[in-house]
Amino acid sequence: MTKYIKFALLCSVLWLQLAIAQTAETADEPPEWLAQVAALQRQEPEAMLKLLLQHKDDVASLSVHQQANWYFQQASLLDGLGRHQEQQQAAQQGLSILGDEQSVLKVKLLYTLGFALEMQANYPLALQYYQQGIALATLLENDKQTLMGQINHAAVLSAQNQQQQALALLKDTYQRAPAVNDTELLAEVNAELGLLYASMAYEQEAIDLLSTALQLYEQLGWQKEQIAVLFNLARTYSYLEQYSLSLETYNMMLQKSLQVQDNVNLYHAYLGLAITSSESGSGDAALSYIAKAEHYLPLLQSTLHISTHHYEKAKIYLNLKQASMAMQQVILAERGLTDEGVEADSPTRLNVWYLKAQLLAELGEYERAYRQLDDFVYMFEDVRNKENELAVEHLRIGFEHERQVQQNRLLEQDNELKTLRLQQAERQRQVQLLWLAILSCSTLVLLVLLLWQLTRQKHKLRVTTSDTPGQTG
Repeated sequence: MTKYIKFALLCSVLWLQLAIAQTAETADEPPEWLAQVAALQRQEPEAMLKLLLQHKDDVASLSVHQQANWYFQQASLLDGLGRHQEQQQAAQQGLSILGDEQSVLKVKLLYTLGFALEMQANYPLALQYYQQGIALATLLENDKQTLMGQINHAAVLSAQNQQQQALALLKDTYQRAPAVNDTELLAEVNAELGLLYASMAYEQEAIDLLSTALQLYEQLGWQKEQIAVLFNLARTYSYLEQYSLSLETYNMMLQKSLQVQDNVNLYHAYLGLAITSSESGSGDAALSYIAKAEHYLPLLQSTLHISTHHYEKAKIYLNLKQASMAMQQVILAERGLTDEGVEADSPTRLNVWYLKAQLLAELGEYERAYRQLDDFVYMFEDVRNKENELAVEHLRIGFEHERQVQQNRLLEQDNELKTLRLQQAERQRQVQLLWLAILSCSTLVLLVLLLWQLTRQKHKLRVTTSDTPGQTG
């Protein structure tokens, strides 16, 4: 009877432990509404943000991990809507909740915060968060997130006019990505590498990579990313002066943006149509498109977008020979960059300065134009010098790395040689021991034989001695 009672108690304890474990696991699972937001955020960003905010009062009842996940989902949705200042705040709140927790969610929040800062042209701080995310992903041995971090890192390098370093990083990511076998990662690296090739005037390679990225995003069903790739494809066709293809691709982008009510990308589609129309000689159409783009401009919270808008509008006015109107836009672009503290050597500011020098010359203010151009050349040379210094430093580090590799290789060869010598000495010792054993055995055998022979002779002598008196008698 006692055995049955003990067995019943043991079963009860095991059942209770299992129930507690299942309850803890269920408690850390996201509620249904939060899981829905995560699943549909790329397809319906505005609707999912509305759903997320409806449950804001429920956040306090979630586990710490899921509270941080709530802020991550909010930051991701705000990213898709171009609200990068709010995205930054949401990501910071998520990170503060996680504290010292080492998790993939923390990696994603670090990347999200970095992207929000990148979109506000705060490249040094964005890079810090990207590097923190990469370090944590490496520690967690998460190859996908490590490579996603490299893509982010390369984007910052490219934005800072460090194309060669960005290219080296993206090529490494591109080669390692297939081993991870993740469609999102493959799409991202093809999209980013294609964009970089386009900026470096390798247009055909860019088109191939961007087309691959578009196919992969179509497999995933991610509309926002498809729209972004169409934008970059359209720009690349424009670089090749294939304006009909460019306009066709921008219109595809426009239709997709209308389907999903993506106001941010509607802005980019209209801006792209304006730029291409201007480049193809349709100035009136360009002004019409950029006026439509301005309807959506207040929805963007990115310094780069707003300054770029004024810069592109200035170029359209310049093509229409309206230099005074163009100058007004350049002044607005320059003021925006100054207010946001964008560095003087940033590519955006350099472009604005060069255009300003052109416009001053068009307006007959040659002395001011010369001074402006002189400032541009000075800063451009400074950027080039910094790039050369970075290239030399990169080369020096490469040589140092190669030297260290060679030293390690020589050390390995020396260790192998020492090992071989030790093995040879051990074999010689074993051979010597073997010969010593053989010699000892041989000596022992000979000694035994000798003793046996002596014993036999003594025996014979004893027998002979005993037989002799009998024969005499």
